[in-house]
Amino acid sequence: MIKENLEPGFNGLPPVKSQYDQNEKTLLSKAADKYGVHAVADAYGLKWQAVVAWKRYYSQKTQLVIQSPDGQEITPEEVFAKVGKADKIYVRADEGKAYWVREDEHGSINLW
Repeated sequence: MIKENLEPGFNGLPPVKSQYDQNEKTLLSKAADKYGVHAVADAYGLKWQAVVAWKRYYSQKTQLVIQSPDGQEITPEEVFAKVGKADKIYVRADEGKAYWVREDEHGSINLW
């Protein structure tokens, strides 16, 4: 396994944090494939068992990305974070908007 160039916050890796989102766990899982589970765990101050569990779950998960005609991208998790609580969300990548419905309320937000 490669040990050099494993620096948290560099080369596409997230910085050291107390919690990681799904995308960051996926990145750390891929880093564990490249550098080794123990190297990633040591660099991030994590238990190696957590990194192994992330590898099992996030290495096999397909990431869904919504792309606009001009190449802008957003993930469903990012849409949920922007919209907040809603009963339904309709994404119109061609318009760059997400339309939401919440009980008797409705509205839209710009995605990018």
